Amino acid sequence: MKASRIALSLSLLTLLLGASALSACGDSSGTTEATGTTADTAAVTTAETEAVYIKANVPSKDFGGETFTFYGRIYEGAWSANDIFSHEEDGEQINDAVYARTAYIEDTYNVKLDAIESGDGTITSYAKTYITAGDTSFQAIVCDAYDAGALSVEGMLLDLNEVSNIDLSQEWWAQATNASLSIANRQFYATGDLFIIDNKATRMFFFNKDIINELDLENPYDLVEQNKWTIEKYIELSEAAIYDLNGDGQLTRDTDRYGTMAQTTLGAILYYASGNLLTDKDANDLPYAVCGTESALSVMDGISGMISGLSSISLSGETGVSGGTHPDNVMYFMDGRVLFAPEVLMHIETMRDCEVDVGIVPPPKYDEAQDAYICYADGWCVNVVSIPSTNVNADDAGLILEAMAADSLNNLTPAYFDVVLTDKYARDEQSVAMLDLILDSVVMDNANIFSWGSIESTVADAIYKGGAIASSIEKKLTGMQKAMDKTVTAIEAIEQ
Repeated sequence: MKASRIALSLSLLTLLLGASALSACGDSSGTTEATGTTADTAAVTTAETEAVYIKANVPSKDFGGETFTFYGRIYEGAWSANDIFSHEEDGEQINDAVYARTAYIEDTYNVKLDAIESGDGTITSYAKTYITAGDTSFQAIVCDAYDAGALSVEGMLLDLNEVSNIDLSQEWWAQATNASLSIANRQFYATGDLFIIDNKATRMFFFNKDIINELDLENPYDLVEQNKWTIEKYIELSEAAIYDLNGDGQLTRDTDRYGTMAQTTLGAILYYASGNLLTDKDANDLPYAVCGTESALSVMDGISGMISGLSSISLSGETGVSGGTHPDNVMYFMDGRVLFAPEVLMHIETMRDCEVDVGIVPPPKYDEAQDAYICYADGWCVNVVSIPSTNVNADDAGLILEAMAADSLNNLTPAYFDVVLTDKYARDEQSVAMLDLILDSVVMDNANIFSWGSIESTVADAIYKGGAIASSIEKKLTGMQKAMDKTVTAIEAIEQ
């Protein structure tokens, strides 16, 4: 979602590393008498660093040592919002980048950052209890988009468009993603450089380069670059990879090699990757269903005709024991027995120490006529920030959030892209290049956020199983429309 920041991050990191190197090589006495260059170099380095350092356009303010508290989705789970703040360094790049941001905010505004930990991945009921009781112990909320959506229709969040000091048009906010989440021109929650979890939540395709080389198959990297990475080509490679390893005459997940192992949402992921959504929005920013249109159903039928009933694809909703979401599929991939693993980018960390030579590509296009590669992120994984309606000093909250988001471009974003991904996890230059493509093409859909008529699971199931897709969707449209109307009515009725 923030791939456009990669060049900026690389530039900043290069400058910072360059400044360190110059300091280390310079005369420890600080004299310029011998060469006459140390002071000049320091001045140039300082000027360059200041030229790229990002600051929010917010007023100066001394908070007098007050505590700014988040109610945070902080729990023992993969999507915990551990990127809100840190009060000590530990040598890990992400934590230390968060610490640098924390120190900057606290020192600049004389404020203390803190959080009330939810202890659970789902925070709706807890937050509702606090807000309904008029509790003012927290000034902002960080939770997944599902929960934020649920809180918004209850009138428990403020419209960020109406909060002074927050400017969602700035580069440190995820423009396309946030635009997709608004309804009736109201933006109750947003994401951006403030977090890294939204990047981790992006769904893409891991592939086993060893199997590609062993079977002398076409390289997915080349296919992407040649605009030939399509569902048809993906299926061709997936089918070529299946093999009865133990020779018992049948394919078994625990013993044999598959072309693809994925979650049960694969059909929906491929549908989104085709450039289609379940809902769109009109000129008044109001959602309407598009999944039942002739063009959408044609795409669903086309995808279904290519993937339904294939023995090379195994879908599972099981949760394994190694942590993360549906790690059984990921574990089999790391065992070297799966060619493709459509999963969230977070698992690039899970796979760090596996022996498989891992590559990453976006989900395939529907066909070569499609303009761009599209990736998808769902509301359970993506964390967003919001301001509770109980906050009587919303403009102060806006100042802190805007300053944090902007300063993230100076530390958190560079650390995530340039250090953690490119240096620590991504295994080749082509994988690094794919990140730019993947994270610059993310879509979200309010039908997913609000689970309108459970339409997303219906689409995913219908595509994979094949058959009467149109009738399956048609049965859901009335319920979907009622749920959508209820959401819109609730949001339009909120007085700010």
